[in-house]
Order: sequence, then structure tokens, then C-alpha cells
Amino acid sequence: MARTPQFRQFIRILQQAQRENLKAEGKSPPLTKQRVSWTRRRLLKLVALASGSALATNALPHSEKAWSRDRQNPKIAIIGGGIAGLNAAYQLKKAGLTASVYEARQRLGGRVLSVTGVVGEGLVIDLGAHFINTDHVDILELVKEFGLSLFNRTEDAQRFPFPETGYYFNGRLRSEAEVATKLRPLARQISRDADLLDEDYEQFAPKFDRISVAKYLDKHADKISEQFIRVLVENTIRTEYGVEPDKSSALQLLFNLPTVDGNKVEILGNSDETFVVEGGSGRIIDSLAQALSGQIFSGMRLMQIESRGRGFHLTFSGNYEVDADYVIIAIPFTVLRDVKIRVDLPKQLRRFINEVDLGANEKLYAGFNKKVWRREKGFIKEAWTDLGFSAAWDETQRQVDRKNGALTFYFGGNEVTTLQSGSTKSQGKKFANQFENIIPSVKRVANERFLRTQWTQDPFTKGSYTSFKPGQLTDFADFFYIESDNPEERQDVNVGNLVFAGEHLSDEFYGYMNGAAQTGRLAAEVVLGMCLRAKKARFM
Repeated sequence: MARTPQFRQFIRILQQAQRENLKAEGKSPPLTKQRVSWTRRRLLKLVALASGSALATNALPHSEKAWSRDRQNPKIAIIGGGIAGLNAAYQLKKAGLTASVYEARQRLGGRVLSVTGVVGEGLVIDLGAHFINTDHVDILELVKEFGLSLFNRTEDAQRFPFPETGYYFNGRLRSEAEVATKLRPLARQISRDADLLDEDYEQFAPKFDRISVAKYLDKHADKISEQFIRVLVENTIRTEYGVEPDKSSALQLLFNLPTVDGNKVEILGNSDETFVVEGGSGRIIDSLAQALSGQIFSGMRLMQIESRGRGFHLTFSGNYEVDADYVIIAIPFTVLRDVKIRVDLPKQLRRFINEVDLGANEKLYAGFNKKVWRREKGFIKEAWTDLGFSAAWDETQRQVDRKNGALTFYFGGNEVTTLQSGSTKSQGKKFANQFENIIPSVKRVANERFLRTQWTQDPFTKGSYTSFKPGQLTDFADFFYIESDNPEERQDVNVGNLVFAGEHLSDEFYGYMNGAAQTGRLAAEVVLGMCLRAKKARFM
């Protein structure tokens, strides 16, 4: 579930290294575009079933206009106007139910926000969510329904004779072949450990979950031939999860890397980050807001939620009070901690709310009068570095008709503290100048216009996207939405009429827009199912 293009590319190179391992062992190359017998959803569900704590499944199959207009509309309140909350309201509206959305900010979208013209004339940048995979069905469906356009990053990169990705470590460019070759010993170990999960997840998943990525790499230090390989792997954790390697469960590394041995499948063969939205991801939010006209209330910060019979009493800032039959909580748990929750919740769910954090990731954008990184020793899409920022990418790749462009310098973990130590302009100049070591002439075409995100300091977010510390993935396995055709595996996240949504609750897509959109849809299905059952019970 790569969140950055660099991690997707790292996965691809690791797969290449593992192919070389198989070739040397005289084994067949891995299959692609399929799934292996274990997936995170199956693993989490089995852990939950083993503990006897899995939540019951309440959802109905998605159905438009399932609630006829002649029926009295129950009072449904959705807390949070990000993509999870908005999509929940949108799906309910399509089913015939009207929900009220309460957003603390004066704007909508949460961690989806696009701006134009800040770092260069006409340049569109996504301050938050940006990339879309070909398997991000919920986001792709919204794009289709609203008539938006997607830009195919992969097809665009193929127009150029230059590398898609650059690897710059220890002051020089590393070829993809060199990186793959030097990853081979570690790739072999990761494959073996993934095989253990395949053989017996109940036994081995907790084992890998309890150790950090840092300890995992320490344990297998003999398989890392050069220091830059370890730096590269550690940078993938910083970019993907916003934490230092010692704060990340080793399962987060194994879940994101392929299992290859004989005919086993490359799990992340479809984690491709192929698309971005033309005009910015914010266009999805604009479309949802328009579709929900009259249902959204901004500047409404939830202060307290209290059980009232089967329903709830909500108190917002300014002492505004609302009663609701059903409530969908669609804000990050880092923010929910500030709300007084006078509802009987499972102890483990309260732990989840209080203990699982969002990572620390920030972006620094720099504008340029020309895209000089498009060259033989440059890159078309992205770059990995050891220059104080883990990664960089062309934010404006989708704007093919513009000569000017913008780079995103991406920071994670402790790198964020360094980024925040100076002004936006001083830090922008610093890292743009450092980029001169990678791409000569960058300083000459820089327009000295910069923008820096502040997600970690935003009181309505308090971070970037979800990251699980050692032990947390298995501890909280029963609080993920698990979407499956098999009823034994399906799982929703609700406590009676209180339903939860957000990327942090998606088993497959946490950290993505699609995780938020997916759980918003699933939360809507849970509410719709309960409404229909309640209606049926009244007439029996």
C-alpha cells in the first residue's frame, strides 16, 4: 500500500532483486497480478477470530435508493468533512437517506487539499493526498461519477528516454541495477519471512509485529552489504509511515513487500500509483460538497458525545447541541482523543483511539522556471536521496503543457523536526540548493517561491497518515473494516448505532484517500442496514 512513488519503486526494485535470487536458485519467476494465499485482511480477521473479539458484520450489499422517500428519515450525524465523512453522506444520499455533516474547519476535505499558483504561475499542487492506484475502486468510482479526469503518470513517463527514478546516495547516482543487486540478500530474507506468514500467520504475525523495523534490520545486518541500502530501506519507512524505523512494526515492512519463491505471487504488483487527478485531488472534494449542498455545517467542532437511549446527544463548540439516531465518527483518532466520549466503548477500542498515532510527514514545494530534472542523469517521476529529505518528486508531471514546474521535497520522522526549525523560505533555499548536488543548474532555474505543509501542527489532524508501532497491528486487529465476499472474513467497525470511518480503519488502504473513501462507503452501508432492520422490526 505504497503512499509515495518512491516506495512503489523500491518495491519494484526489490522484486527485481528477488527475481535474480530465483534465477540463481534455478526456480521459476513469480506470477503477477494475482494474490497469494495470505493477505492482511485474512491475517487480521484470523487474529480477531482467535481472540474472540471480532466485531459483528452489519452491512448490507451496496444498494442505491434502498430507503424509500415516503419513510421518515432517521437523524444521522456525520462528524468530519474529510473524504470519509463526505463519501459516507454521499452514499447515504444515493440510498435515499439524508445525513448532516459537521466539520470543525471552515473548509472541507481534511487531508485532501489542492492549491494553484502558489509556487509558480498555473502550477497545481496537492498539499495532502495525491496518488491513486489502479485498484483504488472507491476513488476511481467517485472520479467517474463526477466526470473528473485522471492523469496517467506511467504512460507519461514512457514518453521520455530518461530514468523514471533516481537514486542519489553518498554523493553519486546509483543505477537501478546496482540497487537491485545489492538488495538481493535482504530480499531473500524478506521472502523467507513472508513465507512464514503464509505457513502460519497466527504463530508468526505476532512475532514480527512485536519487533520494530530497526530491530529487524539489525538482526539481518549481515545481509546489507552497503550502508546506503539500509538508508534506502529506512527512508521507505520514513516516507510511508512518518516515523523512524524503531517506531514502526516490522509487519508494516513485510506487508508492503512481495513474497517470491517459485510460483508465489508479488503481493504489491498492483500497488502502482498510476494516477493523479487532473486539476488536483481537491476536485473530488469540490464535487462531493456540491452533491451534498445544504447538508454540510462548517465551523462545528465536536466537544462531547453522550449516549441517549439508542441514540446520541452531541455538543459542539459554541454550545450547539444536536440529537441523532445514528452517528458516524469520521475524524482521525488523534483528534477524537480531545472529545469527551460518554459512550460505553470496548476497552480495546478506547486503547486504539488513545494509542495509535498518525505519522509525521511534511512536504516542501519549490517552484522552477524549467523542469531541468528531466535528463539522462535525472528522473521523470521521483528520486531517493540522503540529503536530509528522504525523497522528492515532480509534483507537476500532470501539467504536460507547462514549461515551469514544481518539486515536492518529502520529509518523514525526525526529518520533519529539522524542516520546521527554520522559515519556509530559508528551508526552501537550503534544500533546493542541496538538490544542485543531484541536478546541476537547478539553482539557476529556481524561482524562489516555496510552500510548506503543516499537517503535524494542524489541530484538526495532528499528523499525516496512520502508522502502527510494534505490537499494535495485532492488538487492534478487530477494529479494521475488512471487505470480503466471504461472510466469515467480513468485518465492520461500529458499537451499536455509533459507527466509525477513516483511512486508519481500512485493512487494505490505510494511509490512502481510497482508505478514507472506502470506509466512508462501508460506514454508510452499516447505517443503512441498521435503518432498514429497525424499520422492518417496527412492522413485525
